[in-house]
Amino acid sequence: MHVLLLPSITGLLIAIHISLVRKHGVAPAPQDQGATKKFYPGQVFKDTVAVFVAFAVLFVTAALVEVPLERLADPTDTAYIPRPDWYFLFLFQILKYCEGAFETLGTVVLPGAGVATLLLVPFIDRKAVRRWTQRTVAFGVVGMAAFGWTALTVAAIVTTPPSKRAPEIAVDEPADWRQLSPEALAGLFYYRKEQCSTCHNLAPGPKKIGPDLATASIRRTPAWMLAHFKNAPGQVPGSVMPQVHLEDAQLVSLAAFLQVLTAKNLAEMESTPEDMAFGAVVYQENRCGVCHQVNGVGMTVGPPLNGLAQRQKPGWVEEQIRTPNKHSTETVMPGYDLSAAEMRALTAYLLSLPD
Repeated sequence: MHVLLLPSITGLLIAIHISLVRKHGVAPAPQDQGATKKFYPGQVFKDTVAVFVAFAVLFVTAALVEVPLERLADPTDTAYIPRPDWYFLFLFQILKYCEGAFETLGTVVLPGAGVATLLLVPFIDRKAVRRWTQRTVAFGVVGMAAFGWTALTVAAIVTTPPSKRAPEIAVDEPADWRQLSPEALAGLFYYRKEQCSTCHNLAPGPKKIGPDLATASIRRTPAWMLAHFKNAPGQVPGSVMPQVHLEDAQLVSLAAFLQVLTAKNLAEMESTPEDMAFGAVVYQENRCGVCHQVNGVGMTVGPPLNGLAQRQKPGWVEEQIRTPNKHSTETVMPGYDLSAAEMRALTAYLLSLPD
């Protein structure tokens, strides 16, 4: 309807209007009691100038005025109060007065009657006069319509409560990878492993098929990202992003990394050593956070691991991971049979943690 039917109807109505103007002529100015004026060339020139001015204003506005899109509608956000644009608020206000069984009256009958009345005005007020001051019926109907539209719009604006939108996701900005939670740092490893940079830039650069992730103006919630990873077209219609084939826990880590990624810490994130990111993966996969804290994240059953390098040597850390009862017979920590690569990465990661 919007692309084919409505433009065709509009074009037809314009053609009929121009035909009638050419047939009957252009009404003279109120102070001019002479004969009607010809449509061409005077009126055509005025119409052309008016269309050109309107187009120029529209073009300049589109080119210079930035009107960013808001975030996608979130059906789970119950704090957001939806409202139509201002030019539809009068219909919205009518609906407030016609609740329940009267809803059809407010949505169909009254608006339809109002439009029908305006369309019938030229056929009702058919007096042979041209001065607008003598068109009392037509002027009265249009004036009442304008007054009603304005009054309903003002009432809708005044009675609209402030929208308490769900707050945008607060983004912590760790200065470097050492300040990331193990989960977020593991997410960097999965980002590289899944080669997300094939379609996404972390920073401004040559445009790729996906959006820039560090400079995006809209920050997505973890739940939104998890759904996007699994079914991108379901979240963004038309998206060509394939499904991310990671386990749920790994997808959570990937989302955690994207949550803390910003333009300010981008360079530090990109310089993260691969073995440190892999060490965070080993930490996460073995659920070390169930007992230990890293950068304030995790439980306090065991000692916090920040500043471990100032307390222990690499050999001690490796032995503690493999056979913790050698250091304490009362420990509840189980031993972990890690590969050599996993042990090196985990040990290096733990010893790199800041105080």
